[in-house]
Amino acid sequence: MTVQSRKYKLLQRIEAVEDESMIHHLEDVLDQLLAEGKTLAALNTPMREHLDIDELIREQNYKHPTKEELDKIMQEADIQEPIEVLLNMI
Repeated sequence: MTVQSRKYKLLQRIEAVEDESMIHHLEDVLDQLLAEGKTLAALNTPMREHLDIDELIREQNYKHPTKEELDKIMQEADIQEPIEVLLNMI
């Protein structure tokens, strides 16, 4: 079945609906599907041919944490389990 014939059959089914609340519901569903399609299209960007980590760092203005910041995070995490147990959790 072609897309055109499927559209035609869908229109026939919609025309047969008499319940106004169902029409509202169909409108809401269609609006939601169309909005999702636009969102996905906006996220679709071509990938780069080559990945350059240094270039990504510059583009995203990434700042490496200092040793003091990492030490503070580790201390706040207060992880008691041995490294072997943690690795097995992955």
